[in-house]
Amino acid sequence: MYRRAAAALATVATAGALALGVAGTAEATPGPGWYARSQHTSYADCQATGKAGYQVWGPIFFCEPLSSTRQDVIVLWVRY
Repeated sequence: MYRRAAAALATVATAGALALGVAGTAEATPGPGWYARSQHTSYADCQATGKAGYQVWGPIFFCEPLSSTRQDVIVLWVRY
């Protein structure tokens, strides 16, 4: 009985990790004080949005690809 319960739990945990994308490659994120504000299809769109939001988050922001495998998604990071 214990083995079946442990096997079922391991199967559920593995399926959950795959569904959430935890099993993918790890990517670094900025440190405390930064959060992802929006995502864009080009670097120019990201920069324009960052500059347009000056009144909301100030002049400090940066744009970078979502991950090394998703270069087509650019994330706008801003300070809070």
